[in-house]
Amino acid sequence: MIDNQRPLDALGKSINTNVLVKLKDGQTVKGRLKAYDLHLNVALENAKFDGEEKEYPLIVVRGDNVLFISL
Repeated sequence: MIDNQRPLDALGKSINTNVLVKLKDGQTVKGRLKAYDLHLNVALENAKFDGEEKEYPLIVVRGDNVLFISL
């Protein structure tokens, strides 16, 4: 439960768990959260974009492109 937590605290507790990142262009990407910063730049391991079979070992998504992150 994430009651009384700041959003970045909840994100910090989700390191090394699978997350879904919705991008402003409508795409979604799923992967294991490895790192993030205050700008919501996120590093995802074993990342897959919806509709693609290819899995990327490590990607960095720029925070300007992030609409939301589902933990």
